[in-house]
Amino acid sequence: MATRGRPAFQPTNEQRVNVEVMVGLGIPEEDICLIVRDRRDKPICRTTLRRHFEKELQTGATKLNAKVGHFMVATIFGTRPPDGVTPIRDERVRGRLGELFLKTRLGWRDDVNPQRQEERSIDKQDVRRRFCARIARLAESERSENSGEPSETCAQPSDRQPVGIRAREPRTRPVVAVQLKKDRRAS
Repeated sequence: MATRGRPAFQPTNEQRVNVEVMVGLGIPEEDICLIVRDRRDKPICRTTLRRHFEKELQTGATKLNAKVGHFMVATIFGTRPPDGVTPIRDERVRGRLGELFLKTRLGWRDDVNPQRQEERSIDKQDVRRRFCARIARLAESERSENSGEPSETCAQPSDRQPVGIRAREPRTRPVVAVQLKKDRRAS
Protein backbone atom coordinates (compact mmCIF):
# COMPACT_ATOMS: atom_id res chain seq x y z
CA MET A 1 0.00 0.00 0.00
CA ALA A 2 1.43 3.28 -1.10
CA THR A 3 1.19 6.45 0.98
CA ARG A 4 -0.51 9.37 -0.55
CA GLY A 5 0.03 13.09 -0.24
CA ARG A 6 2.87 15.28 0.70
CA PRO A 7 5.71 13.88 2.84
CA ALA A 8 5.68 15.01 6.48
CA PHE A 9 7.92 17.91 7.46
CA GLN A 10 11.10 16.85 9.24
CA PRO A 11 12.97 19.76 10.92
CA THR A 12 16.77 19.71 10.90
CA ASN A 13 18.96 20.65 13.85
CA GLU A 14 20.06 23.79 11.99
CA GLN A 15 16.42 24.84 11.58
CA ARG A 16 15.77 24.24 15.27
CA VAL A 17 18.68 26.47 16.26
CA ASN A 18 17.63 29.16 13.79
CA VAL A 19 14.03 29.15 15.05
CA GLU A 20 15.24 29.34 18.64
CA VAL A 21 17.42 32.37 17.87
CA MET A 22 14.70 34.10 15.84
CA VAL A 23 12.16 33.63 18.63
CA GLY A 24 14.72 34.98 21.09
CA LEU A 25 15.20 38.07 18.95
CA GLY A 26 11.45 38.67 18.94
CA ILE A 27 10.79 37.95 15.27
CA PRO A 28 7.07 37.23 14.71
CA GLU A 29 5.97 33.71 13.84
CA GLU A 30 4.75 34.77 10.39
CA ASP A 31 8.25 35.94 9.48
CA ILE A 32 9.85 32.82 10.93
CA CYS A 33 7.56 30.75 8.72
CA LEU A 34 8.90 32.57 5.66
CA ILE A 35 12.49 31.69 6.60
CA VAL A 36 12.00 28.02 7.51
CA ARG A 37 11.57 25.95 4.32
CA ASP A 38 10.35 22.43 3.65
CA ARG A 39 11.91 19.87 1.28
CA ARG A 40 10.41 21.57 -1.76
CA ASP A 41 11.91 24.93 -0.66
CA LYS A 42 8.52 26.42 0.21
CA PRO A 43 7.77 28.31 3.45
CA ILE A 44 6.08 26.28 6.15
CA CYS A 45 2.70 27.29 7.58
CA ARG A 46 2.11 28.55 11.11
CA THR A 47 0.55 25.27 12.22
CA THR A 48 3.59 23.32 11.09
CA LEU A 49 5.87 25.76 12.88
CA ARG A 50 3.93 25.36 16.13
CA ARG A 51 3.69 21.59 15.80
CA HIS A 52 7.37 20.85 15.02
CA PHE A 53 9.09 23.68 16.88
CA GLU A 54 6.98 23.84 20.06
CA LYS A 55 9.94 23.57 22.42
CA GLU A 56 11.96 26.20 20.54
CA LEU A 57 9.02 28.62 20.51
CA GLN A 58 8.59 28.27 24.27
CA THR A 59 12.23 28.46 25.35
CA GLY A 60 13.95 30.47 22.61
CA ALA A 61 13.73 33.89 24.26
CA THR A 62 14.84 32.60 27.66
CA LYS A 63 17.82 30.71 26.25
CA LEU A 64 19.03 33.68 24.20
CA ASN A 65 18.66 36.03 27.19
CA ALA A 66 20.62 33.59 29.34
CA LYS A 67 23.43 33.28 26.77
CA VAL A 68 23.74 37.02 26.25
CA GLY A 69 23.54 37.64 29.99
CA HIS A 70 26.22 35.04 30.67
CA PHE A 71 28.48 36.61 28.06
CA MET A 72 27.91 40.13 29.45
CA VAL A 73 28.59 39.15 33.06
CA ALA A 74 31.67 37.13 32.09
CA THR A 75 32.99 40.09 30.09
CA ILE A 76 32.27 42.61 32.85
CA PHE A 77 34.06 40.54 35.49
CA GLY A 78 36.83 39.41 33.15
CA THR A 79 36.10 35.71 33.59
CA ARG A 80 36.03 33.01 30.94
CA PRO A 81 33.05 33.51 28.57
CA PRO A 82 30.78 30.65 27.43
CA ASP A 83 32.21 28.02 25.12
CA GLY A 84 32.75 29.11 21.55
CA VAL A 85 32.82 32.84 22.37
CA THR A 86 35.91 35.01 22.07
CA PRO A 87 36.55 37.01 25.27
CA ILE A 88 36.60 40.81 25.16
CA ARG A 89 39.71 42.20 26.79
CA ASP A 90 39.24 45.92 26.11
CA GLU A 91 38.64 47.69 29.44
CA ARG A 92 36.49 50.44 27.87
CA VAL A 93 34.15 47.87 26.35
CA ARG A 94 33.94 46.05 29.65
CA GLY A 95 33.10 49.34 31.38
CA ARG A 96 30.40 50.15 28.84
CA LEU A 97 28.90 46.68 29.25
CA GLY A 98 28.89 47.24 33.01
CA GLU A 99 27.05 50.56 32.55
CA LEU A 100 24.55 48.92 30.20
CA PHE A 101 23.92 46.14 32.71
CA LEU A 102 23.40 48.62 35.54
CA LYS A 103 20.98 50.70 33.47
CA THR A 104 18.91 47.85 32.07
CA ARG A 105 18.87 45.38 34.94
CA LEU A 106 19.26 47.60 38.01
CA GLY A 107 17.48 50.72 36.75
CA TRP A 108 20.39 53.14 37.14
CA ARG A 109 20.29 56.44 35.19
CA ASP A 110 22.90 58.83 33.88
CA ASP A 111 20.96 62.02 34.38
CA VAL A 112 18.24 63.31 36.62
CA ASN A 113 14.69 62.92 35.40
CA PRO A 114 13.82 66.00 33.28
CA GLN A 115 10.42 66.28 34.97
CA ARG A 116 12.10 66.58 38.35
CA GLN A 117 14.42 69.27 36.99
CA GLU A 118 11.40 71.26 35.84
CA GLU A 119 9.82 70.88 39.28
CA ARG A 120 13.03 72.09 40.92
CA SER A 121 13.52 75.07 38.63
CA ILE A 122 13.06 78.35 40.48
CA ASP A 123 11.32 81.35 39.00
CA LYS A 124 13.43 84.29 40.19
CA GLN A 125 10.67 86.84 39.71
CA ASP A 126 8.27 84.75 41.79
CA VAL A 127 10.85 84.37 44.57
CA ARG A 128 11.51 88.12 44.57
CA ARG A 129 7.79 88.90 44.64
CA ARG A 130 7.16 86.55 47.57
CA PHE A 131 10.22 87.86 49.41
CA CYS A 132 9.12 91.49 49.00
CA ALA A 133 5.60 90.60 50.15
CA ARG A 134 6.97 88.93 53.26
CA ILE A 135 9.23 91.91 54.06
CA ALA A 136 6.27 94.24 53.57
CA ARG A 137 4.17 92.18 56.02
CA LEU A 138 6.99 92.25 58.58
CA ALA A 139 7.42 96.00 58.12
CA GLU A 140 3.67 96.55 58.56
CA SER A 141 3.64 94.55 61.78
CA GLU A 142 6.62 96.59 63.05
CA ARG A 143 4.86 99.83 62.16
CA SER A 144 1.74 98.80 64.05
CA GLU A 145 3.83 97.95 67.13
CA ASN A 146 6.08 101.02 66.98
CA SER A 147 4.46 103.82 65.06
CA GLY A 148 6.80 106.43 63.68
CA GLU A 149 9.85 104.21 63.65
CA PRO A 150 11.59 103.60 60.30
CA SER A 151 11.03 100.12 58.94
CA GLU A 152 12.29 97.83 56.21
CA THR A 153 11.40 98.45 52.60
CA CYS A 154 11.83 96.33 49.53
CA ALA A 155 12.72 97.86 46.20
CA GLN A 156 11.16 96.35 43.11
CA PRO A 157 14.08 94.56 41.46
CA SER A 158 14.85 94.55 37.80
CA ASP A 159 16.23 91.48 36.08
CA ARG A 160 19.83 92.52 36.66
CA GLN A 161 19.66 94.04 40.14
CA PRO A 162 19.61 92.02 43.35
CA VAL A 163 16.81 92.52 45.82
CA GLY A 164 17.32 95.85 47.63
CA ILE A 165 16.60 95.93 51.34
CA ARG A 166 17.08 99.00 53.47
CA ALA A 167 18.12 97.91 56.92
CA ARG A 168 15.97 99.12 59.78
CA GLU A 169 17.67 101.26 62.41
CA PRO A 170 18.19 99.37 65.64
CA ARG A 171 16.03 100.28 68.62
CA THR A 172 17.72 102.64 70.98
CA ARG A 173 17.35 103.20 74.70
CA PRO A 174 15.39 106.45 74.37
CA VAL A 175 12.49 104.49 72.88
CA VAL A 176 12.55 102.20 75.90
CA ALA A 177 12.73 105.22 78.20
CA VAL A 178 9.71 106.79 76.52
CA GLN A 179 7.79 103.61 77.05
CA LEU A 180 8.75 103.59 80.73
CA LYS A 181 7.55 107.18 81.12
CA LYS A 182 4.22 106.26 79.57
CA ASP A 183 3.89 103.36 82.01
CA ARG A 184 4.61 105.69 85.01
CA ARG A 185 1.93 108.15 83.90
CA ALA A 186 -0.60 105.35 83.57
CA SER A 187 -0.03 104.18 87.16
